[in-house]
Amino acid sequence: MTNPVAPSAERSRPVDELFTGAASALWATTYSVDLSLFNEFLLPRLGEPPLNVVVLADHRRLAAGLERLPADAVGALAAVNRRWLLRGIRPGGQAFHPKTYLAVAGTRVTLLVGSGNLSMTGLDRGREVFTSFRSGTPIGDAAIASWRTWVRRVVGLVDDTVLAQRLLDLEARLATVPAGTPAVASPVLHNLDSSLAAQLKTILAEQAPSGIDELLLSAPYYDDDAEAVGRLLTDLRPRRVRIFLTSATSVNGDRLKDQLYVGGATADVLMYQPDEFVHAKLVGAIAGSQGWLLSGSANLSRAALTHTVGQGGNVEVAVLAKLTADEIRAVFMPPETTAVDVHFDQLESWSFQPEPEPEAPAVRLISAAVQVGGRVEVASEPPAEPNWLLDDQAQRQPLTLDATGKAVTAGPLAGRLVRLIDADGSILSNQVVVDDTSALSAALTGAARPGNDLPDGLTTGDLDNPLGQVLAWLHHNLVMEVSDKATPASAGGLAADEGSDDLWVRLEREQLGRDPRASRYGRMWSDTFDGSEPIIELLNALRARTPSEATTGRAGHSLLERLLDQPIHAEDRKPEAEDDPKPRRWPLAARVRVRARNLLRRWADAQTDPRLMWVEPLAPAGNFTMIAVALAELNLAAARTHDHVALTKDDLDDLWLRWLGVFAGGGTRAGWLDQVDHETRTNAQRRLPVWLPEAAAALSWLTIRPGLARRERIVQAQPLIIAALNHDLLDPTDVTARYLSAITGHAVTRTEIDQQLLDAATFIDDDLWCTRTAAELTLEGLTLEEPPGAAAIQVRLGVQGITDPLLDPRLPRLLAATRQYRRCRGIAVHATDGSWRLSMIDGKRIAVLPGLGQQFIESSDLVSDHVLDQINTAVGVLADLFA
Repeated sequence: MTNPVAPSAERSRPVDELFTGAASALWATTYSVDLSLFNEFLLPRLGEPPLNVVVLADHRRLAAGLERLPADAVGALAAVNRRWLLRGIRPGGQAFHPKTYLAVAGTRVTLLVGSGNLSMTGLDRGREVFTSFRSGTPIGDAAIASWRTWVRRVVGLVDDTVLAQRLLDLEARLATVPAGTPAVASPVLHNLDSSLAAQLKTILAEQAPSGIDELLLSAPYYDDDAEAVGRLLTDLRPRRVRIFLTSATSVNGDRLKDQLYVGGATADVLMYQPDEFVHAKLVGAIAGSQGWLLSGSANLSRAALTHTVGQGGNVEVAVLAKLTADEIRAVFMPPETTAVDVHFDQLESWSFQPEPEPEAPAVRLISAAVQVGGRVEVASEPPAEPNWLLDDQAQRQPLTLDATGKAVTAGPLAGRLVRLIDADGSILSNQVVVDDTSALSAALTGAARPGNDLPDGLTTGDLDNPLGQVLAWLHHNLVMEVSDKATPASAGGLAADEGSDDLWVRLEREQLGRDPRASRYGRMWSDTFDGSEPIIELLNALRARTPSEATTGRAGHSLLERLLDQPIHAEDRKPEAEDDPKPRRWPLAARVRVRARNLLRRWADAQTDPRLMWVEPLAPAGNFTMIAVALAELNLAAARTHDHVALTKDDLDDLWLRWLGVFAGGGTRAGWLDQVDHETRTNAQRRLPVWLPEAAAALSWLTIRPGLARRERIVQAQPLIIAALNHDLLDPTDVTARYLSAITGHAVTRTEIDQQLLDAATFIDDDLWCTRTAAELTLEGLTLEEPPGAAAIQVRLGVQGITDPLLDPRLPRLLAATRQYRRCRGIAVHATDGSWRLSMIDGKRIAVLPGLGQQFIESSDLVSDHVLDQINTAVGVLADLFA
């Protein structure tokens, strides 16, 4: 008999839904890809950059397709891995088989999950089934969130930093999409953790406790023994099963018959009419008037349905939709199609037709990327060996290992399609299309240069103020902080998958290492001013001069001398009388002051971020140098002109002490120079300009100059001045004296500056010191006294607010600050409530009475400044020193 045609589902048009000029991103996962279709027809529909376009295809299928590409057709690959990224992947060793398509267009996200590959038949002409999801709806937002989590995990398995970079960009674009209505359970399933069959069994057991009345199955490919069908029948125990076939269906008819008999259900076998190939993969379950449809990429095979990735399973993605019974039956009937019954005896005419897997070469070439100069870096499994060569069908280059262990060709290679060969010319690997990483980055942004946006905290309106312009210049030319906007840990609000952390860290390191601003640091380390250094450019920006307007002056070895010798424009001079107003060059705007001060403080705190050294190992030293230049000019400008350059004297002093403390350390903090290894510290001290100590001495003296509240200011600056002296960062000169005389308006001598800095370093005011230190460490109380008659113990501290001396990280910071302040080597500390006591003598073990009624215990390590510095650098506790 012939079944009547059921009402068909809405026709999906993937090309029209996904490939539009409004799209800013298009990600596709597919088993096979038609490169001609994509490059010549689909890609032009997406318009011009900025675009994030990525296609992930099965590695073996892609390799086989590239192998068949005629030599005269290689030119068709011009846009591949330049304008869009193509990757062949196969995590787990089995087929990469998901068919998913996600497009971002403005504030709308569209996700299609189905059975169609990235080809004309898969997207437009074949008999496929897709499920469409759109953002802004509960079900759409849930499906898109599931897809994001899944694709992030897949990328983590691939371990490809270029791909990971584009995923972070995609997640940033998705983050701008307005949130939809409250979340619901996601209908999107994958088999990374649990098989699709197991998930289907669990869900149906919960939602259809009375059992399944009818099970409908359709797929073009089965196992050789139809075992996956038997598993479904065993798990779901339907009362009736209906199998839909075409003459092209690859299935062992005899084994399918056996599985249907074993299941015990009433079985119907139907054949589509007209007899045309149907690529849709469907599992429908009906219970009463309700139904559940599993659709997507999974065939009726073990690798698709009953296994997980890494355990013999393909990578698959499916959708489980709850529909009515009639809607389920309708989906199984393609448009203009009927189905006729097939007698069981006819099943023996169907045979399993294995689809041969393309033979895998010994080496899997993952990617190849062209570097500056045309050399090509390759990534492969196993890693490339030195005697291998890279071949582009026109020439070949031997591979060498660089200092980081990466395999790079010895010379340039211009071809777009490359493979690995051995010394005898034998083929070792598949072919890949070479990455042009610069072009790929430009395609993401529509511009070739990153980092030319405003720093967080400034607005375009602030650029009307010279200080705002200077801060923008610093941001554009130096890496003052590593932004967390697009870091792996924060992108899209998704946590990195376990085991893939190394990929995201490596990606961030590579991205920072490629920042074009890194090259500026190499031009900074000079003792003269030749007009081409970044420092000269900063000075021109500070004085609102273009290079043509700025006087170069004589080349010399003193920043302060250069500042003093610069002429002042007439409009910039301080008026001699109140009735002689001049045009304001530095308007005092509260909004600019607050934003600039907060930004400079944030930049200071960012200097100990270890990621800055990924940009340039000495980046924090370079940033400190440039801030010294800026603050030296701003202090002089405030004294010479009629206004306070938007930042007040207190602002300038506070910013200098903050930057000095972050760089050199002091008191309760460890600076950048304390945290780096000896080699880096020595290299930084050697590279710092010779004029920096005289400028740092001037800026430090300004924070303790005679005036109101000087004792309080000295106590605040003292630990930083001591640390700077210990690192040879302070050395006043006659130019320092000339500079400070110009600022104060009266003569200041070099001897006075030197003596007052030394006096500040040795200044004693225990009450003020205790008040400041308690506030810095958020202690409830702190006292300091000299115990009489104790030769080994020079200082006795009383502490309120620390309950556990071994586990509170504030105590080692307090000990280090006390040793520096009093230049002592023996300290006794006690809780003011008598609950615990501690004694510490240099070169001996720390003795602690941790609580009332307990015994004294001793540290396993001997104490020293170095040991305390190590603990404080790691934000550790004293318990780290005890066995």
